[in-house]
Amino acid sequence: MTNNNQNQNQNQNQKQKQKDTQLLGKNITDVELGQELGSIHQEISQLTQSLSQLQNSPQSSQQGSQQSSQANQASNPLMQKMQSFGSQAQQQMQQTDQQVQQNIQQAQQAMQQALQGIQANQAMQQMYQAIQQGQQAQQSFGQQNQQAQQSSGQQGRNQ
Repeated sequence: MTNNNQNQNQNQNQKQKQKDTQLLGKNITDVELGQELGSIHQEISQLTQSLSQLQNSPQSSQQGSQQSSQANQASNPLMQKMQSFGSQAQQQMQQTDQQVQQNIQQAQQAMQQALQGIQANQAMQQMYQAIQQGQQAQQSFGQQNQQAQQSSGQQGRNQ
């Protein structure tokens, strides 16, 4: 029975290592994280049951110590797995925060560029208005000059 438990633990550890290797290579979604946490919870329950069986069963001290050692070995990958998920979740949150900060900076830059464009447009409109006013003044001056020439021409004829 002890060998059977050892084989089961080794098989579970191997499967878990394969699963951990697969998960470490990609971003973990909330669903996957939930599934993994559920599986962790299930493994904790199994470990708790194993420990209670160890405590309640009248076995020799050597068998008890072997099974206790197996339970400790089974719990180590579980702790490593929990720490790994915690650090991956923290890294993803940091990456998300960085992306949000970058998006905010890009939006601020775009708004600054838009503001500069508006200001440049206003300056061009003011220049256009100044040119129109200059042309109007030139036309007015030309008309006044023409009238002055006409009136001086008439005065010359009258004399």
